[in-house]
Amino acid sequence: MSEKGQTYWFLSLKWKLLLSVLMMMLVIGAVLGTFAYRQLEEQQRQQLQLQRQTLANNLQNSLRRAVDRAVRVSQQVNLLTAGDPGGAAHLPTLLQNRWPEVQMHWDLTALGLYDTSGQNLLMLGEQPLPATAPVSADSVMSGPGWQVQCVQFCRLQVAVPWVLQGKVYLMLVETELTDILSGVHGSEELEFAVLGRFQPRLPKAGFWGRELFSISDRKATLPVLQRVASRWNWNQLLQGHQIFNSEQQSLAIWAFPLDSADTGPALVVLCDLSQWHQTLSQFQRNMLGIMLSALVLVTLLLAMLAWSPISRLQRHAKTLPLLAKSDYEGVRHAIPPVSHGVMDEVDNVERATLDLTDKLEYLQQVVVSRTQELEKLAMLDMLTGLPNRPMLLHELNKSIACVGRLHDQVALLFLDLDEFKRINDTLGHNEGDRLLKIVAGRLGESVRAMDTVFRQGGDEFLILVRGIEQEQEIPKVIHKIFSALQQPVVLKSHKLIITTSIGIAFCKDPAMSAEDLIKYAELAMYQAKHAGRSNYRVFSYDMLHHANNRMMVEQDIGDAIADNQLTLYLQPIVALDDGKLKGFEALIRWFHPERGLIMPGDFIPDIEHSDAIIHVGNYVLREGVRMLTRLQHAYGDDLYLAVNLSARHYLAAGLKETVSELLALYPVKPETLLLEVTEESVIEQVDLAMDVMHQLKELGIRIAIDDFGTGYSSLSYLKQLPFDVLKIDRCFTKGVLENNADAHIVTTVIELAHNLGRDVVAEGIETDAQEEFMRDSGCELAQGYLYSRPVSEEQVQRILANGSYEHPWPKAENYLQMGKLG
Repeated sequence: MSEKGQTYWFLSLKWKLLLSVLMMMLVIGAVLGTFAYRQLEEQQRQQLQLQRQTLANNLQNSLRRAVDRAVRVSQQVNLLTAGDPGGAAHLPTLLQNRWPEVQMHWDLTALGLYDTSGQNLLMLGEQPLPATAPVSADSVMSGPGWQVQCVQFCRLQVAVPWVLQGKVYLMLVETELTDILSGVHGSEELEFAVLGRFQPRLPKAGFWGRELFSISDRKATLPVLQRVASRWNWNQLLQGHQIFNSEQQSLAIWAFPLDSADTGPALVVLCDLSQWHQTLSQFQRNMLGIMLSALVLVTLLLAMLAWSPISRLQRHAKTLPLLAKSDYEGVRHAIPPVSHGVMDEVDNVERATLDLTDKLEYLQQVVVSRTQELEKLAMLDMLTGLPNRPMLLHELNKSIACVGRLHDQVALLFLDLDEFKRINDTLGHNEGDRLLKIVAGRLGESVRAMDTVFRQGGDEFLILVRGIEQEQEIPKVIHKIFSALQQPVVLKSHKLIITTSIGIAFCKDPAMSAEDLIKYAELAMYQAKHAGRSNYRVFSYDMLHHANNRMMVEQDIGDAIADNQLTLYLQPIVALDDGKLKGFEALIRWFHPERGLIMPGDFIPDIEHSDAIIHVGNYVLREGVRMLTRLQHAYGDDLYLAVNLSARHYLAAGLKETVSELLALYPVKPETLLLEVTEESVIEQVDLAMDVMHQLKELGIRIAIDDFGTGYSSLSYLKQLPFDVLKIDRCFTKGVLENNADAHIVTTVIELAHNLGRDVVAEGIETDAQEEFMRDSGCELAQGYLYSRPVSEEQVQRILANGSYEHPWPKAENYLQMGKLG
C-alpha cells in the first residue's frame, strides 16, 4: 500500500508471530546445535589426543621391550659361555651351533659381536643393515643403545655391552621393525607407514624428504599419504593436529619419530574418523528433525491459541474505516456481541469500539444540527437577514460560471448610503440599525425574483442582477431603487429622505473572479459618490487606471518629497490699473524619475484625503517661503506669494506652528505670504475654518478665498470670515463677454468684495478684452495665460532682470516671441 508518497508492505500479525517464533526457535536450535557440535568436536579432539598419546606410549613400550629382550639375549649368551674356558674364542662356534635355537626363541633377525675397536668378531643370521658405525663401547657403557636403520627394509638394532673374562664386547641384536610395530597396532582403524631418514637430495618420489619403506593397505593409504604430503609440512605433522578430509573418509594424521634424532626414521599413523563424522552428521540430522518437529508443534499451538484473536483483530482493522465513513450500522454488524464467559483484550477492544460507535453517532447528529445552524448564520447577516459577503462570493462564483451559457451577462450593483454616518452619529446606533433594516426591506422589494440583495457590512449593500440581455436594463432597476429609498423614513420624529450612491460592474467573461467584480463595482460607487448624492456610475477600466495611479502616487509621494522631485512654478499676479507685477501664485509640479512631469491635477486629488497632502502642503510652504525670500531680496519686499492649501491641510492641527516656524526662519514679511483655501472647504466646517483663519491672522498672514462662486457659501458666513482676498474662478471669467449671467455674477462678486473691504483677483485672464472688462468692473488684480503660464524661478528672474519689475509686466505674446523663456 502507498501513503504520502511512501510504499508500505502489509504483513499480518499472525504471520509475524509465526515467523518470530520460527526465528526464535532457529536461533535457539542453532545455538544449542552449535554448542553440542562443538562439544562433540572437543570430545573428538580429546579422544584423538588420548589415542595419539596411547600410540606414542605403545610405540615406546614396544621399543623398550625390544631393547629389554636384546639385553636378555646377551645375558643368555653370557650364561652359555660362562663355563667355557675358551671364552670369546669359542663363542662364535657356540653361537653358530645354538643359533637356530636362539633365533627361534628370541625372534631375532641377526646377531653380531664386536670388540671395542669395532672389529666384527661374529655375525649370525641375515646380513645386518649397514650402520653408520656399530655402537661404540663407550656410548653404551651406561646401558644398551638402539637405533632404527632402513635400507631396503627397516630393522631395530640394539647394542648391548657384554663383558667376557674381564674384556668388554658389544653384542648387536637386530629385530624386524614390523614385528615391533605389531604390538602398537591396537585398532583396525589405524594405518601405518614407515619412513626412512631425512635425505635432502631424495628424489621427488619420497615423502617429506624421506623414503617409504613399508605401508599398510598400500592401495587405499598410499594416495592419501601423497595428498597429505602435498598439503602439510613435516613440522605440522609432528604437532598432531592435522585432519584430512576427503569425499569418502576423514583421517587424523600423526607422525612419531623412531629415533632420538630429528632426521631419523619415523612412523606415520593414519586414524580413520569416518565413523565419528557419521555420528556428527547423524546428530545434525537429529537436531534438524527435532527443530522441525518443534516448529510444527509450535505452529499448531499458535493456530489453536492465537489464530482466532488475531483474525478478530484483523477483522477489527477492517471495521475501523467504517467509523470514518460514518457507517455505524456496518460497524455493529461486523462486530458481534460477546457470547463467551472468558474475555480477553480483543473483547475489550471490540466493546470499546462499539461504545465509541454509539458516541460518534450521537456526536454526528449534534454536529449536523449545529452545522446547519452555523451555515445559516454564516451565510446571513444577523441584523437584516440578508445574505452576507460569504454568500455573495458563493452566488457570484456560480453566476459568473454560467455567463455565456445560462446568462449573456450579469451585473453587480454596489450601494453605499449617503450621509449614513451623520445619521448614525446624530440619532444613535439603534436608529441606524433600524434604518438599515428598512433599507434592506425596500431593496428586496425593488429587485426581481431572480436577483439577490446582499449586505456586505455597515451601510454597504450589493445586488446581483442575473439574466441581463442589454445593459440598458440596469437603469430601470436603479430607478426602482431610487424611488423606493426616496420614500420618507421616520426615525425619532425625524422624517428622512434616504439617498444612495451606486456603482455598477458588468461581467461578460466567465473567467472573471468574484473579487474583481466586487472591486470594480466598488470603484464605480466611489465615482458616483464623488459626483454627488443619489448618483450611479458604470465601471470602466479608466477608473481602474485612476485607482492604480492613486495607489502609485500614495506610494511614491514620500520619495518625491525626500528626493526633491517636487518643484514650484510661479504664475504672475499683476495690477490691472498699471500692469505691474504684484506677486505670484506658487503651483506645484512633480518631476517623476520614471513617469516624467506630473501635473497637480494628476496627483493632488489622489492624496487630498490622506496625510500625504499635509506633507506635500508643508513642503510647498517651506519651498515657497524660501523662493519668496530670494525674490524679495533681489526685487524688493513688496512682492507676495500665494500658496494653495488643501482643506485637510488647512484644517489640520499644527498649521499655525508650521507657518510661525517658517516666518521665524526666513526674513519675509508675514503679509507677503497669502494662503489660499477653497470656498467649499471653508463652508464644510465653517466654525473650525474661522478659528484657523483667526490663528493665522494673528501671525500677520493674509488669507484668500479661492475658486469663489463654485460653492454654495452663505453671505452671512462670508461676511464673518476674516479673509483678505477674493479670487474669482476662471469658469466665470471666460464667459463674461459671451454670457450676460456670468458678467453679472462677476460684477456682483466684485462689488460684494469691495463692500466687505476685500481685494479681488480675477483668475483665467487670457485675452485683452477679458482684461479690459475686469479693469472696468473695478477688479484690482488678475492672473492668467495673457500674462504668463506658470514658469520656473529661473525664468521669472530672467524676465525681471530685463526691468519688468519697474515697468508693466510683459504679456506672454511679447516675451514668447523674444524667446526669453527658452
